[in-house]
Amino acid sequence: MLTPRYLKLSTCSTSVLLVLNGWCALCCFFNPGISAVPINVPADTVKLRLEKTLITKVPRAAFYNLSELRFLWLNYNSITSIHPSSFVNLKAIRELRLDGNLLTSFPWEGLRDMPLLQTLGLHNNRLSNLPAHASLFLPNITYLDLSSNRWVQFLHVQ
Repeated sequence: MLTPRYLKLSTCSTSVLLVLNGWCALCCFFNPGISAVPINVPADTVKLRLEKTLITKVPRAAFYNLSELRFLWLNYNSITSIHPSSFVNLKAIRELRLDGNLLTSFPWEGLRDMPLLQTLGLHNNRLSNLPAHASLFLPNITYLDLSSNRWVQFLHVQ
């Protein structure tokens, strides 16, 4: 039987780690004082939630050491930009959520590093157009939420 152990990260007063059988199943950061993507996330994290923080940018290779990551939630932050190489080495990721940020553009080509991605949430941002090449990077998407953006030009996918 699995026995979860809950730990507090000393660098963040509102962080939670759920460790099951020695690997990090869930790592959550809900601290409005966080202004950058944390670098102290355990490498075996499967689900990472960074929500309601002051993070404005997702830098190059921000999650490079998290090759086991399957779920990445970056909802309701203040993210305005994502480097095209932010998601490099996330080969196991199934779900990426960026709802409720301030994105005016999205680096679609960065999704090529996520061959198993099935869910992409970009709800409630400031996106205004969907480039024609975006569909090239969504081969396994089963759920795509682009609602509540500022669409001016939208690609018609057949």
